[in-house]
This record gives sequence, structure tokens and C-alpha cells, in this order.
Amino acid sequence: MKISTAITLSLVASASAFAPCPTNKASTALNLNNDQTRRAALASITTGVIASTFPSAASALIIGDYKPKYDDMKQVYGLGMTLDNLKAKVADPDQSEAALVGLRAWNKDPDFYTGYARNFISKSVKNNAEGDVRVGYIRQASSVIGSIQELLEGRQGLFGADATKEATARVAKAQSLIGKFLAECEVEDEKFVAYIKTHP
Repeated sequence: MKISTAITLSLVASASAFAPCPTNKASTALNLNNDQTRRAALASITTGVIASTFPSAASALIIGDYKPKYDDMKQVYGLGMTLDNLKAKVADPDQSEAALVGLRAWNKDPDFYTGYARNFISKSVKNNAEGDVRVGYIRQASSVIGSIQELLEGRQGLFGADATKEATARVAKAQSLIGKFLAECEVEDEKFVAYIKTHP
């Protein structure tokens, strides 16, 4: 399987973590395969295989002339939009178990989008992409999303309406951090502009 195909499949799997969870065994097996694909894609991103596979990206990293575009960031944008599903679920006590299914899937690879963001930033920053504030936004957003699992499981001392309110606020915070990432990466796109306005 080509690396680009693996990454596309993994991002779809990750973005669908907050969609309704299938219950039959065949679907469960498919979800496990998607988790394995997602981990393989993360390994590719963090080890730099992508830069060596695509010479243009490697050249941009060296000479610093890389200009970010929509296609480079649409997966992070997609994550932000997918969080609307999570927000709706955590706001409804009857949907908390469905939310937990997605959150548990998320927490299998909580750093996936941080790696994605770091790879993107490394194309235009010569040194310390890991320490770039924009990568920090996605790292923090990922951590906030992951923390909602313990919250809904009652392991953070909040229950009922209090837990629901806090979970909703955390999703909104994660979406806001994703908005900061989109705003500071200098890609002009109407979808990004609309997202940033609706997730301040």
C-alpha cells in the first residue's frame, strides 16, 4: 500500500472516531484494521518517511520556500468539524456511552494529529518544528479531547450535569485551539475563515 493511501485511510479512521460506533463483529474487525493503519501512518509521519518519499517536500524543508495550501491542512480542519459530533454526544447524557466509544478509540493514538501537524510545520520551519507554537495548539487540543474520557467515566470527580457542562466546554476549547492553528498557518480558504469565526 502506498504511504499516501495509508495516511488517507488512517485520517478517515481517526476523524470517524466520534461517529456512531458499529456493533457487529465484521465492523469491529474493520475498526481494528483502521487502528493498525492509523498507527502505521503515525510511524511514517514521525520517522520522516514522507519527506524522503516526496522530494518536493524535502526540498522545501531545506530551502524554506514551502507555501502551505489547503490540502496540507484539510485533515486538521476535518478533525475540528468532526468534533461537532462529539460535542452533541457529550451534551446529551443519553449519548455519553456513544461518546466514550469514540473517545476510547481516540486515546489509542492520542498524538496522531500532533504528528500530522509537526510534519506539516516541518516543511516551512528549518529548526524545532516540535517546539513550534502551532504544533502546541494541536498537542493541547489532542490532550483536551483525550481527557474527556476520564471525565465521562467519573474519574475526575464530576458527574451528571456538571460533567456534561465540562465535557462540552472541553470540546469547544479543542475546537478553538484548532482554529488558532488554522489561523496562524497562513492558508487562505473560505472554509478555514468560517471555522475560525464560529470557533473563537
